[in-house]
Amino acid sequence: MAENVAEQKCPNCDGVMRYDPEKKLLVCEYCGTEMDIQKATASKPKEIAEGFDFASLNDQAIDINAQALPVYNCESCAAELIAPPEQMALTCPYCGNNIVLTDKASGALRPNAVIPFQFDKQRLPEAVRKFCKPRVLLPKDFFSDEKLNNLTGVYVPFWVFSGKVSGQMRYLGTKSSSYRSGDYMIHEHSEYDVIRDVDMSFDALPVDASGKIDDKLMDSLEPFHTNEAVPFDMRYLAGFAADRFDEKKGSIAQRAKKRMFSTAYSLTEKQAGAGYSRIKKNGGTLRADIDAKYMLLPVYLFDLSHNGKTYHFAVNGQTGKIVGDVPIDAGRSAKFFFIRCGIVFGVLMIWFWIKYLCGY
Repeated sequence: MAENVAEQKCPNCDGVMRYDPEKKLLVCEYCGTEMDIQKATASKPKEIAEGFDFASLNDQAIDINAQALPVYNCESCAAELIAPPEQMALTCPYCGNNIVLTDKASGALRPNAVIPFQFDKQRLPEAVRKFCKPRVLLPKDFFSDEKLNNLTGVYVPFWVFSGKVSGQMRYLGTKSSSYRSGDYMIHEHSEYDVIRDVDMSFDALPVDASGKIDDKLMDSLEPFHTNEAVPFDMRYLAGFAADRFDEKKGSIAQRAKKRMFSTAYSLTEKQAGAGYSRIKKNGGTLRADIDAKYMLLPVYLFDLSHNGKTYHFAVNGQTGKIVGDVPIDAGRSAKFFFIRCGIVFGVLMIWFWIKYLCGY
């Protein structure tokens, strides 16, 4: 564990302070003292007051020595966890193991920025109920407030990519038309070479840098509003867990490029296909010039169990968006199936009798 990390103690009673997402303040759990992190730390007051400018990171190197972060190893699943210095124990967000923080530490990189938690966990039970309500095939006993007892707020490491995709794409465009000329039906079919130059910029595309969390689950949590990020301050972690990245920028850059290329292909094809009956890719090459910054983004993780199976959920700690898989109640599914069949059968019978009575 780093030796030069300051503890977040209350200046009035020396109690432990935690970050409150609703108040956006450090709050003492004992005497209620509140502190504004941004005013307390403002080495760059204008930048903090006006919101974090992601573009300003272009010339900012990741600081290895300025403030080493304490890193603890979960002996159960080997996850590397960052914890506020005042915490003596925490629950691993990945395996649920209660671990005692030890001096088993390794060096860590200081994140460029952090998006503080804004969605308080006290609002989560109601949010989960709203998430479950429209899912009519969900088992009735799948969720209850008591099942959120093991809810974990964790700052997940992300590489946030920005850059440019450029190149040229070629398509075969087809125009087809039909018209009658006397006793004949004329069909015309024309083909065209369609060339489009591509030059697209992408800003703040987040890609999770933890190999222990499902990538699709994290991708589904977007969007994160990176304009609300602030320069990293250890005090935002108070009361939450945090994970250090275990996937380096270079190892996941291809994921970012794939998403950028997918967007570029889709938009270019849509634009190139305007005015044509059909458009087909016929060659071309795109290239990406990208870079990334290291950020911590807020996520709540929790599991719900049903009939011996565990279902994993994640909540965007900034917006409150919930994602996860849910089970389907076989009985309710069969009920809705027969109801739908009954409705279709009834409509067909009405249609049949109308035709019969009208003599068709």
